[in-house]
Amino acid sequence: MVFGKIRQKLKSKSSSEGTPWQRATAELERQKKAQLKQKTPKNTGMQGLPVEKKAKLKTSKHLPESTKTDKQPGYFAWYGIFLVGVIGSSFLISPYGKVKDIYVEGAEAVPEQSIIDASQITGKLTALGVVWNDERIHAYLTSALPQVKTAEVTLRGMNDITIHVTEHETIAYVYSDGYYYNVLENGTVAETQLKVPIGNNPIITSFEMNQNLDDLLEQYMQLTDSVQNSISEIKYTGTEENPYAITVYMNDGNEVKAILPSFAEKILYYPDIVSQLGETKGTVDLEVGVYFTPFAQATEEETSASADSATPTE
Repeated sequence: MVFGKIRQKLKSKSSSEGTPWQRATAELERQKKAQLKQKTPKNTGMQGLPVEKKAKLKTSKHLPESTKTDKQPGYFAWYGIFLVGVIGSSFLISPYGKVKDIYVEGAEAVPEQSIIDASQITGKLTALGVVWNDERIHAYLTSALPQVKTAEVTLRGMNDITIHVTEHETIAYVYSDGYYYNVLENGTVAETQLKVPIGNNPIITSFEMNQNLDDLLEQYMQLTDSVQNSISEIKYTGTEENPYAITVYMNDGNEVKAILPSFAEKILYYPDIVSQLGETKGTVDLEVGVYFTPFAQATEEETSASADSATPTE
């Protein structure tokens, strides 16, 4: 009986523990599970992500390298532009960038050489420096040459300069001491001496460069273009009794007598007066009121007066 119990106990123990091969196999499986458990991270932040997102996060680690590679051509382009700018600027400020030739455009009444001289541009200056000082060149020209209205300087090629000018319009000429002087649209009389006038602008004669001329120009600039264009000559005919008298010779052959203070006001009526005269030519007196004397009648009166003066008296 005792032997039977001992045998049964050994049998149950051997069945629970298994054979040595079984125990070795179980130990290997336990070690593998332990290793897998150690490899799995304790932080569960990545465990819940899908596989695709994990792959994206892994590839994002390489973004800085690819971005840096893409930016390299841009750096080279900016460097090339900077290098070209440095080379160009170095040339312009070098002796090779000095002003070589000067061209003038837009000048009609003012000689081109006068514009070049007044601009103070010389071969000692750099072309780039001249262009940068465009406003100063404008000031030089308008100050020295009243006929110049505006002036602009531009670069032609690498070291040539072009001066673009616009001139004040000439509205009349003053004849004095054998020379003609431009009367500009702003009322200024240019100092440039001309041997002959240019165009068909009115000629102002017998005036001295004094207040009377200034008064006439002030009146003249109030006239319309059509009236100005109808005048051939304005002559000062003042006397001690009438120091403001002027005679205006019209292009249609008539003469107008006027005085300076009221010249601009009364000459405006001239077109209406002429329209009533027809083909008759004569003198329109605007000094006091409005009077018209035909040339034929004036000639007869002058002839009669000459005859009377020649007749001896008893």
